Amino acid sequence: MNAPPPLDDDAARRAGLPPGSRLQEVQLPSGLWIAAAEVPNARLQRLVAAVGVGYLDEPDDCRGLAHLLEHALFLGSTRYPEAGELAHWVGERGGRYNARTDDTVTDVHLHLPPDETDDGLARLVDMLARPRLVPESIAREVEVLDAEFRARLADPDLHRLAALGRLCREGHPARLCHAGNRKSLGDDATHLVSRLSDFHARHYRSGRMALAMLGPLPLAAQLELLARHGAALPIGDPSPLPRTWRWGEPGGVAWHSPQATPGTSALELLWPLPDELDASHSDWLSGVAARLADGRLAATLQAAVELDSFDVTLTPQGTGAALALRLAPAPDEEAVQTLLAACRTALERALVSPLATRPPAAIELDAWPRRCACRLAGSGSSSDRGNDGQAAPPKALLPWLATEQCRLLWQSPHAPGSWKRLTETGTVWQPQSLSEAELPLPWRAAPALPARTLRPSADEPDPHLLNQGVGFQLWAGDPLQLPGAPPAWFCLGWSASLAHQTARLAQWRQNALPLRQAAAANGLQLRCDGDVRGDWLIATGPAERLDALVELAVACWPETVTRPRDEAPKGLLAQRMLARLETLPPPGTPGKPNQQPLAWVYGDTDTQAAETLLRRLAASRRNDDTAHEVTAETHWLSAQADDHAVMLEIAGPDDTPQSRWLLQLLAQCHDAAFHQEMRQQRGLGYVAAVRYREAAGYPRLGYVVQSPGTGVDALRQAIGEFLAHQGEALARLDETAMANRKRALLAAAGPPETHTEALSRLWQALRRQPQADAWQPLPWEAESQALTSLHAGEITAMASAIAEGRLAQRWWLHDPSAAHP
Repeated sequence: MNAPPPLDDDAARRAGLPPGSRLQEVQLPSGLWIAAAEVPNARLQRLVAAVGVGYLDEPDDCRGLAHLLEHALFLGSTRYPEAGELAHWVGERGGRYNARTDDTVTDVHLHLPPDETDDGLARLVDMLARPRLVPESIAREVEVLDAEFRARLADPDLHRLAALGRLCREGHPARLCHAGNRKSLGDDATHLVSRLSDFHARHYRSGRMALAMLGPLPLAAQLELLARHGAALPIGDPSPLPRTWRWGEPGGVAWHSPQATPGTSALELLWPLPDELDASHSDWLSGVAARLADGRLAATLQAAVELDSFDVTLTPQGTGAALALRLAPAPDEEAVQTLLAACRTALERALVSPLATRPPAAIELDAWPRRCACRLAGSGSSSDRGNDGQAAPPKALLPWLATEQCRLLWQSPHAPGSWKRLTETGTVWQPQSLSEAELPLPWRAAPALPARTLRPSADEPDPHLLNQGVGFQLWAGDPLQLPGAPPAWFCLGWSASLAHQTARLAQWRQNALPLRQAAAANGLQLRCDGDVRGDWLIATGPAERLDALVELAVACWPETVTRPRDEAPKGLLAQRMLARLETLPPPGTPGKPNQQPLAWVYGDTDTQAAETLLRRLAASRRNDDTAHEVTAETHWLSAQADDHAVMLEIAGPDDTPQSRWLLQLLAQCHDAAFHQEMRQQRGLGYVAAVRYREAAGYPRLGYVVQSPGTGVDALRQAIGEFLAHQGEALARLDETAMANRKRALLAAAGPPETHTEALSRLWQALRRQPQADAWQPLPWEAESQALTSLHAGEITAMASAIAEGRLAQRWWLHDPSAAHP
């Protein structure tokens, strides 16, 4: 293997990898691209395989074929023929797996303990190279896809893609829905197997594929594993796919989801780009995007519209290469035209003066190998090509970013009866004009973050309590001293009422939107959040501007909620139910007593200013009521989709590491068997899963089933019978199985992989010990000790407690026929 030298540390950081990482991409003689990233602090090895073919490459008469093949990969392969075998194998090792079919690329990814990498790659490659395509299994999978399609009719993302197709050329596959269902795929399983075999043989070849890996294994070892297993993929260099420009003439489309939350609205502005220009000028384009998101445009727009969110991206979903802006809300046509005019003007400014020093790329270890594999499989270009670093606007690119090249996609809050309706998805839509009239807004400056003169801190580096004044605590120091840590940070938390917390947090983030963007443009990061213990923020970056950022963030926090917020539902109904486990107090939790304001600082932070802020918060929050009403044991959701869905929420007995580990072990023991019984044996629905979640350290399990035809009573009964008949038996582990499960959990949830994760975990551990006068041991060390001390009998006992109803529980129910039965 003739490999180029690995990229240096600066290149790795630009790619979004932690300091000390090493990265290398190689194209093998077979045409297969392989990419490896050695990240010393990573706990898991992430493996991704990508194929440069997607739903836009399907035959017109068999829409959904690429998606069906993605599903079929998991139905068994030559070396591992049993359907569900991969799920069982990955689950035993505490790993995760998933797959995705996009417009021009399909990918499969596994997350595993590092010592399982060799076996994991063998399984990943075999499923891609030699899937077992059996008519009976394919027929069942078509039914699964059909159920998934019907479930996704309640997801605005599906209707967005359908509306996006109205902006594409007549006759182009991008105009059609490619989710796949019984009607588009047909019911002749034998014929489908033939179509799948042909599609697989034509596209799943080394010249159109990529393997990427990220983890702690040495770079040379990763490359050797990838090359050795990659040699088992079918060799071939398929001819280039006949892809044509998908876009019609510049214009706009307004759309409305038939089941959208009333009043939900958003605006997307798209400037599509040819792939080759996007790849060759990515650095300059990133500077343009950063200028658009420097806080000035957000501040200007927010003065005209109560802007909740504003995102700028070069990778919008389902569009191919494009510069995209997404703004919400966009409540009416006047607001749409105002936003459009302001964004056009801002883009003209950004093209002339891109942000010279761009914010550092976010470190996303889960996302990096997928992005890398999809890029290599889709474009066949290495990351070190095409970035010429020029400061002047590229002449070839400017015509594509002219204001008149904009495509507009408006999610309207309502749909008049005169609008058109797409037959297959029910999406309501109408052409939307793009006014050329200028609607000037008074331009506002981004929030100012004045720099103060730094006085080097004399504080000792180890964490220590600076001041425990009346009603507050101030900590300083860093227990880790990790390389690549931000120069300073300021974590701040205070008590806050749980009543209307979701609406309050949404308003806080709205108020702080321009501030967060201005902070990012200055190399700082701000996170505003809250949970059952109160509201909190984490700010990181250069110390000279950090205190100003925190002061302004606290000033943005709303004492009272001026308008209620209902988040627009997204994703499958089961996913929305599981999200409740991360945001709401667990069942049976009493109201929490007031918690004194708490801060943790590091770096050359002005500790006197921090103490003054804490005193002010302590005075203002002294009489705050943080108690909350305990949700009823049965909670009915308002009608959001056409499916029935049920989730049983089980709360851990407490928020100790022991309870958290036991529930995670139970989720591993139960998930595959629950999925098999609910989906395969009982045929109840498309989604059947057991998931572990936390909210502020409080552990809970969710047993969730989503079904198109089975009523909620039958679903409740099925979950109860599973727990009664199998819950305890599945949790009986022998010594070897218990040791393997522990090892897998430690790999998945051991020491932090990045400083961002470390800071978050340390901060939450500090908040769980509000009265401590000495820094607690590192939480992951305490968690590791708790896991080591567990024995198999404790898991069985916990399963028995669940089956017998001795743990607090809550049912979440959804019936499409009634909001509140």
